[in-house]
Amino acid sequence: MTDQEFRADILPLQDAMYRVAFILLRNEEDAADIVQDTILKLWQKHKELSRSQNHKAYCLTAARNNALSLLRSRDICEEIPESLMAPDNLHKNMESKESLEIAQRALESLPDNQREVIRLSSYMGCSNEDIAIMTGLTSVNVRALLSRGRRKIREIMIDSYNF
Repeated sequence: MTDQEFRADILPLQDAMYRVAFILLRNEEDAADIVQDTILKLWQKHKELSRSQNHKAYCLTAARNNALSLLRSRDICEEIPESLMAPDNLHKNMESKESLEIAQRALESLPDNQREVIRLSSYMGCSNEDIAIMTGLTSVNVRALLSRGRRKIREIMIDSYNF
């Protein structure tokens, strides 16, 4: 791939790479760093990239893998949003905090592949086809993982509230 082809085919995908990284990391600065690192790595081997390959899938997968590597190298903890800790309506905030913690635990209890597709679908608003491209799964697998993951979260939430 030439320098011009790289600029025309790869650089426009930065926003999509950022969205993938942000969904996984939930941190703007880390997501931006992942995009920069991914672009740099792609640039360093741009001569080896084929003009005919699916650049979007390749770039999104590279960004995803870099974000997952960062997650594995750190112990990232979820923080409770400050709005939940506001002094007004403390009882409501405590219930919201508890619900958020239960939902987060439920999500974290899912297998990695279910958790990832739920984050991409629910947080990023990605279509099943886009998720399939990013993860390398088929659309049928994505639908199945979403269904099973949502069912499991629902079960955990119901059990937690003893309904």
